[in-house]
Amino acid sequence: MACLRRAGLCLLAVAAIGCLMPDRGTPVFVDVRAGDWWSGKGLLTEVSEDQKQCRVSVRDRALIVQDLWVDCQRVHTRYTR
Repeated sequence: MACLRRAGLCLLAVAAIGCLMPDRGTPVFVDVRAGDWWSGKGLLTEVSEDQKQCRVSVRDRALIVQDLWVDCQRVHTRYTR
């Protein structure tokens, strides 16, 4: 029984790690994907040397953070209040 409890806690920890957004980045809107499962709100975390590819972190509907390289033309400034 203790083994099952440990396995459950490990799965919960892994799920929690996948749900954490980076602590640094610029708030942006990413228009790469459309649909109800993608809000587009994300954080810009890195830009390539040629400034054509941007690395963004976005959260999907399942609350999993996805770290993606996208075309910088698809990344727009998002104003927060």
